[in-house]
Amino acid sequence: KRPRAALYAMHLNWNSVETSRLKRLLFDVGTVDSESENRYGFESYWISEGLASLDGRAGVTMDEMAQLEFMYINALDAREHGIPNLERHIAKSPMSFVQMLALASFKRDDGGEDPPELKIESRERRGGRAFAALELLRRINYIPGMMENGEIDSEVLLAWVIEARRLCAKFGRTYAGDHYIGRLLSRAPAEEDGSCPCLPVCEVMEKIASPVMGLGFRIGKINSRGATMRASGEGGAQERELAAKYRRWADLRTFDYPHIGAVLKSIAASYDEQAARGDDKVKVDARLGY
Repeated sequence: KRPRAALYAMHLNWNSVETSRLKRLLFDVGTVDSESENRYGFESYWISEGLASLDGRAGVTMDEMAQLEFMYINALDAREHGIPNLERHIAKSPMSFVQMLALASFKRDDGGEDPPELKIESRERRGGRAFAALELLRRINYIPGMMENGEIDSEVLLAWVIEARRLCAKFGRTYAGDHYIGRLLSRAPAEEDGSCPCLPVCEVMEKIASPVMGLGFRIGKINSRGATMRASGEGGAQERELAAKYRRWADLRTFDYPHIGAVLKSIAASYDEQAARGDDKVKVDARLGY
């Protein structure tokens, strides 16, 4: 019952630790609370290295690795190991996607009661799981139907989306489900010519034609931009360039995929608004002598 002490002792040579012992150690560090957290501190990259050593060994399943990655998702942020098994688990299990929405404390649309498998009774555990579930929904990049060559099987993706939406409706989370499916699809790779979204995502979103999914896609694309730097007095030049790019993509998609074309045009319009605000800021700064 001293897993943190054991982790502290073992972290310099993970590969020398027998598989079942390493697996138990990593589970116990995240679940056994008989040891003071302040007694033996550990760095997040130790967890990343431990999971990397365990991953792929005989006697360790993908589901076990996914459980560990969920348990340590905060420690794995931007770390080398990442959450590959957890992402693939979600991509194969629409029900797991719905469970993440429930764990993230999204309330039911219908005011109904969740079954026991979607509940966590302990208030302390509930808070930690909610944070982890939101982090997963924010970070997951692996698209259902993605193959080894990086291409996406549109039939597999469509089947996953249809089943995920069915389960979301069953458990009263239609809005949150469509929103986060849209955000997930926004992370799909582009076509070889750089146009976005890729055709399998276009086909799926066009068949569903959900406005909420389109909104999630839009927010996901805009948020993926991250922080920016600009020269003094530059104004909204960067945003105008992005608006023009999304309009080009909309022109490419609108004939075959009018719903997607409208979503892309809405992203372009959002960047137009940001560009106008950037230009106004330059004018105000100049007027104030900055």
